Amino acid sequence: MAAFSILVTSRRTESVLILGSTLPGLVAADDLARAGCRVTLIEHPGWVSDRLSPTYLLGCHHHTWVLLRSLPPGEPSYHDYTLPLEFRLPGGSIMSYRPTSLPGSFHWIAGLLRFQGLSWQDRWQVLSYLERVWEQQDSVPSTLEQRTADAWLASIGQSQAARDAVWAPLTRFLTGNCLTGLSAATFARAVARPFLSQFNSSRLTLLGGSIRDRLMKPLREALTQAGVTVLPQQDLPHVHFEGNAVGHVRLYDGSTLQATWYLSALPHHHLLALIPDRVLTRYAYFSHLGELQTRHEIAIEIGGLRQGQAPRLLLLSGTSFDRLSITPTDSEYSAYGFAATVDDSFAAHTDQDLFRLATQDLRSIFPSIPAADLQLLAVQRNKQAVLSLKPGTAMSRPIQRSPVHNLLVAGGWTDTGWPDNIESAVVSARRCVEIIAGPAD
Repeated sequence: MAAFSILVTSRRTESVLILGSTLPGLVAADDLARAGCRVTLIEHPGWVSDRLSPTYLLGCHHHTWVLLRSLPPGEPSYHDYTLPLEFRLPGGSIMSYRPTSLPGSFHWIAGLLRFQGLSWQDRWQVLSYLERVWEQQDSVPSTLEQRTADAWLASIGQSQAARDAVWAPLTRFLTGNCLTGLSAATFARAVARPFLSQFNSSRLTLLGGSIRDRLMKPLREALTQAGVTVLPQQDLPHVHFEGNAVGHVRLYDGSTLQATWYLSALPHHHLLALIPDRVLTRYAYFSHLGELQTRHEIAIEIGGLRQGQAPRLLLLSGTSFDRLSITPTDSEYSAYGFAATVDDSFAAHTDQDLFRLATQDLRSIFPSIPAADLQLLAVQRNKQAVLSLKPGTAMSRPIQRSPVHNLLVAGGWTDTGWPDNIESAVVSARRCVEIIAGPAD
């Protein structure tokens, strides 16, 4: 499949000023430059917001895969791994979900039937509910956005054990949100795309290298070749509004920049800081941004004796952390990476507290690893890592076209139909590109 950015053609030359060298900002800048637009990108160190844990892509993340395959591999070369989705259940057993290659809906029916992480009763309840939906004897409730995913699953017969052991860790992995605090509508979409569509949609891939290495670095190199002007700033610019449009952006040195289009590729809290009060109060579009909330992400890496030869991902229940990534090294050791999206109280733990909790979790999963050999390698924190998707949040997620007629907004947190993830970030950028340069041929 050819890259989107190569196929876009601009009907007329546009000038575009992009705020933020985030992933959606870089994607939009590259596509627009290739479409013949004159692009200027303003970056600021305070606008960077990277995810902390290893990068996993599902087969249903089509736009991200197209982008990844369109970029040069770079140096060093990276090796990607296809992994089963493994659940570590409260009793200590580990169950894998492996997709099949059967045609149509048979692939996920077969996958669900043979997945022993759910009891036969819970598996039967899910299949029975979906059958009623297909036969239109029942329908997906229209009030899902106002209910929590946990309450909805209970209403269709999923046991507390199933919700705790399987649905809760899967939900945290797919959305970064807790089952009891996530809207049922978001949960339904997040689960349907990988598991109830094409047979390869649930294929899980661990990318070798970070998103910065695999996507952002090659995109920045492409911008240089495409002639995009990149302006690093140490002080925040000022966005000047004239009527129902952005008139110009003034930099700290007093210079001003004008463009046909202005594109914010910033997290919502950074965008709000650039909008004057008179604009915030005039448009509900912007005032709703203040209602969006985010969740902390914490990642901790521990070194210990190797367990197995291949990378693994375990979704955890009954532990302090959400998931465990295992990456074997060249020696007899492995890097054990725990990660979780957490509330304020958990985020207040010290690094040593987190090391103690992660050590306890690791020893409960692999008791044979000597505790004396475990070493703290790194702790990373992101206070505003992922959008909280509690019931009602969908009404506050903005579309890409703002009420200010020449201002567009991109970011994983915008209204894309996806949770706040990499795919959402890329989709939001591509929608902005289509508004400016027109749809791909």
